[in-house]
Amino acid sequence: MLLQKIQEVKLSDLNGNKVSISDYRGKNTLIFMWASW
Repeated sequence: MLLQKIQEVKLSDLNGNKVSISDYRGKNTLIFMWASW
């Protein structure tokens, strides 16, 4: 398991709502990111 502290991140969900990493404090959270160039 990889545990690292991350800095505050704010992103938009699929519905356009702003979501902050701190909203999930204390919960197991998987962040999946991808990009294409």
